Amino acid sequence: MGKAVTGLGWVLLVAGGGLILLGMAGIAMTDGLWAALQTDSPFNIANFVMKVITLAPGILLITWGQKLSEKQTRQTKRT
Repeated sequence: MGKAVTGLGWVLLVAGGGLILLGMAGIAMTDGLWAALQTDSPFNIANFVMKVITLAPGILLITWGQKLSEKQTRQTKRT
């Protein structure tokens, strides 16, 4: 169960990263490279929050899957 949850987390994390890169490429193609770089500025708090929201499900599922795997290995060592 832990491996499945971790695998799903990696899929969501890669998909979220791909969406972010696709969005940045779209901004660069329509408004220019400078607009894409300004969007990725560390002072752009709204963009940072949206990136966290986009990547959070994958990160949380990976963490949860690792905890499930650790719990499962501890239970098998007891028996």
